[in-house]
Amino acid sequence: MDMTELILTEKHSVAADFAKALGVKTKKDGFFEGENYVITWAVGHLVELYAPDDYDPGLKKWRMETLPLIPDTFKYKPMGKTLKQFKTIKNLVKQSRFSRIIIATDAGREGEVIARTILLQSGVVDKERMVRFWTSQALVPKVVRATMEQLQPLTHYDRLWRAGYYRQVADWLVGMNLTRALTVRLGDLFSVGRVQTAVLALLAQRKQERETFVPELFWLIKIRFKSDKGEWTGHWFKNKQTRITQKETARTLHQHLKQETDPGTVLSLTKEKKKEPPPLLFSLTDLQQEANARMGFPAKKTLAVAQSLYQDKKCLSYPRTDSRVLGTTSLNLVRDILAKCQTAYPDIFAGVDPQQVALSNKRVFNDARLTDHHALIPFKPIPAGATPDEKKIFDLVCRRFAAAFHPHCHFENTHLITEFGKETFQTRGKVILEPGWRRVYHIKSRNKDEAEPIPPLCKGDTGTPEKILCEEKKTTPPPDYSDALLLKDMTNPGRYVAEENIKKLYRGEIGIGTQSTRAQIIETLIRRNYIERTGKRLVATDKGIYLIEQLKKCATSSVLTSPEETARWEMKLNAIALGEAPDGQFLKEIKTFVTQAVGELQTKVFDIKKFSQALSRANAKEVGKCPACGNSVRELPKLYACDGTGCDFVIWKRMAGKQISPKMASNLLKFRKSGPFKGFISKKKKRFSAGLVINKVDGKWKVNFDFNTSKAPDTCPPESPLHVAMDMGIMDMNETPFKTPPALSHEPSSSGTPDKKGCCPMCKGKIIEGKTAFGCSNWRPEHGNCRFVIWKEILGKRLTEKNIETLLQGKKTRAYVFKPLKGEKFKAALKMVATHGNAFAIQILPADIKNNTLHTQIPCLR
Repeated sequence: MDMTELILTEKHSVAADFAKALGVKTKKDGFFEGENYVITWAVGHLVELYAPDDYDPGLKKWRMETLPLIPDTFKYKPMGKTLKQFKTIKNLVKQSRFSRIIIATDAGREGEVIARTILLQSGVVDKERMVRFWTSQALVPKVVRATMEQLQPLTHYDRLWRAGYYRQVADWLVGMNLTRALTVRLGDLFSVGRVQTAVLALLAQRKQERETFVPELFWLIKIRFKSDKGEWTGHWFKNKQTRITQKETARTLHQHLKQETDPGTVLSLTKEKKKEPPPLLFSLTDLQQEANARMGFPAKKTLAVAQSLYQDKKCLSYPRTDSRVLGTTSLNLVRDILAKCQTAYPDIFAGVDPQQVALSNKRVFNDARLTDHHALIPFKPIPAGATPDEKKIFDLVCRRFAAAFHPHCHFENTHLITEFGKETFQTRGKVILEPGWRRVYHIKSRNKDEAEPIPPLCKGDTGTPEKILCEEKKTTPPPDYSDALLLKDMTNPGRYVAEENIKKLYRGEIGIGTQSTRAQIIETLIRRNYIERTGKRLVATDKGIYLIEQLKKCATSSVLTSPEETARWEMKLNAIALGEAPDGQFLKEIKTFVTQAVGELQTKVFDIKKFSQALSRANAKEVGKCPACGNSVRELPKLYACDGTGCDFVIWKRMAGKQISPKMASNLLKFRKSGPFKGFISKKKKRFSAGLVINKVDGKWKVNFDFNTSKAPDTCPPESPLHVAMDMGIMDMNETPFKTPPALSHEPSSSGTPDKKGCCPMCKGKIIEGKTAFGCSNWRPEHGNCRFVIWKEILGKRLTEKNIETLLQGKKTRAYVFKPLKGEKFKAALKMVATHGNAFAIQILPADIKNNTLHTQIPCLR
């Protein structure tokens, strides 16, 4: 009998690790082949559950009478995008020449599902020759060869497969049935899912908390004490109270303290030495949180960059991991990596403690806390051709890896209590004694208030009050979610649940979603218009909030809006995987839930009018940001309106008989000024031209007519000097100059006094230097929106400051050689001249009279 064995892995890179470890060198189309082994790979999931219309073409149309959809038997089909690889695997697993089929997909529930569904769809039922390769250690050759000696029968993992299968089917039943039911009832696509709806509920709840939040005033009393030993600031406290919530109480206390003549006395000063261990290694979610907090990267972007570093640059370990530790067999791998990195990055790895690079370091090497894959770590220095984003992500992982092998950070906390006017004031200080791992991040202290040095005081010392302050503060609402904050709550949503055993579950390894799906869940919610991302903020839309509101009104369906139900499902699936629960009960409960939920949604009375209003706003296109509150201004049927709660700013689509286009509204919001435009009609039925301007009138932002405007350059007629210049190649249409110079962000001139380069000929403001031009300092809309600029480069000629001064004085420069984009070189001088209205342009004056066809102007307008 042929002793060749077939190995099925989850991805190509893992197959390559096996090939290296087992000496298989020949690569063919879809597999590696050697004398003793053939190694093939999946590409994640290669098969998927049938869609409803795969069971019955009549189910393609969504109708309530066809619900609930509960097939007698759930079937799978190959996925179209990976069909070729599926066929390769199917052909291999059906060959009788293999003595054993070794399943080496990831050591977890999803890895088991990937393998079993491929085998199921391939028609392979012979489990006797199937064995399981199972390890979460790094797949270095030694580990691969050792684990190949410890293969277990595939049937030992049947319970895990059943748990994964039930999870897939449960998600299908909930998603297909409830999505169809709500979509049919509400007349618009409403996607519902076990995980995504629970996440949306978190975002909807946060928005509601912020909108209903009522700030409360409170007061803080602080005293700055001074003695011959130094100065310190004491903060009033009484028992555990540090705030005063009544204004009169705070005012009375403040006055009492100001009248006190005796000095403050030190009641106690306690010092406590502590140590702080290095942070754990990165899981994917941890890395996504860190990248979002430090660099504003969305979770999806961080995953994509990490995947590129793993797959293309080969310098990062597999990123889709929820582990924060390494296996004990990775010790030698770590030593090799440290040796490489210490040479490449001595500033980061110089402080590595050799004693920490040992199996006794359980914060790093811990088999008990290892899951499908080990923590994210660097494998080698990053290649020179990496992108800036790749370098940033690699730097985060590299520093976290280095910090893990540094000593603890040692510090000393100081707590000082001072009595003054029979009241007590506390001062807290923190001094870093030995930075340890913090050297990697150049961190001295986390909080500047804690870092205040406290003088070497003793009990009984006195201090004179230099300043006695009563500061009025107000409570603030919880912050909007960012990717980092949302990922944190998805990882550990325990504070949103009441049941204690579920809280314990969430404090473990289970959260909402998985490491590899959380970023996609966020993007799915954005794509379905349930939430929107503005900068770092993630905010629920009206459509998303409406969905959660309606579901919460339903006795059965409301459980999908609660993290508790997601946790209960996970508990039951874990029990199935461990053999602690019967197989069929879970699926029976899900089918009952779906049947009851569909019946409920069929008869529920929904506020369709409220939804249609929410939908019109949710689907409306954004044209700009509101000048009043900064929220999005969106296009609605009759107006452009701010979608901020309580904000009434609008731009009417029809003003004085003229239609205001989305582009006009967008420019108006961006520059606070737009036009002039023709076609307005007065109350006396006379046509007129005017610009539009946004300004504040009686405390409210409004759109008004502006009759003191000149024609904007982007509305110049085709024969204007600007277009002539572009046609001749003096200016490139693809590099239009009408862009605010990025460095022109100085404060406006208050007096209009020119600097050494001169003053603006249009408004007498200062001329300041930007990255690509010299322009007027009054360029901001609120300071006049002056658009005067002189571009630093014309036809390849870089203008000097001296050139700019000459032009601003109205004088002609000496002749220079210019190189147009089209045509031959020519010699010409430059001079600034007045054009129509209050505008100016740079006149090109050819030295050769034969070239006077080049005689044209470059507008001094951005």
